[in-house]
Amino acid sequence: PPCGPVSCNEKITTLQRKIKTEIQQLKENLTMVTLWLQLQIPQIEDGNNFGVAVQEKVFELMTGVRTKIDASQTQISKYLSDRGDAVAKASKSPHVGDYRALVHQLDESQYSELRITALEIRNFYATLCDVIIKNYSKIKRPRGESKRLIY
Repeated sequence: PPCGPVSCNEKITTLQRKIKTEIQQLKENLTMVTLWLQLQIPQIEDGNNFGVAVQEKVFELMTGVRTKIDASQTQISKYLSDRGDAVAKASKSPHVGDYRALVHQLDESQYSELRITALEIRNFYATLCDVIIKNYSKIKRPRGESKRLIY
């Protein structure tokens, strides 16, 4: 029996729009914090580089966050492509219920992925804030207080 068209999942579309906005905001914030951190790095000297090592660890954390968030953004595009393929198959073969089931399965998986992405964004902010607050003095003054020489 012929089946009607398969439309976009409006709930998923709405969530994707919100998550994309949050991803974009996180990327902008990461760029701003990265610049701030970059400007805190002192000139290269021998010794007393523990604070600089702390700064480098924060850079590594931010790079990891950027990589994960880019993967989340790519996953949204992949979902749209995969869903489009499944809808096309369902349209060409309406008598095969598995194609429609595949579309629903993709929607359910995407909903779960979007939920996890939202939680990860929250966790990224919390982790970055925690690391920066706990290490603020080493980030701001990586070599500690400068001591004046007495002659």
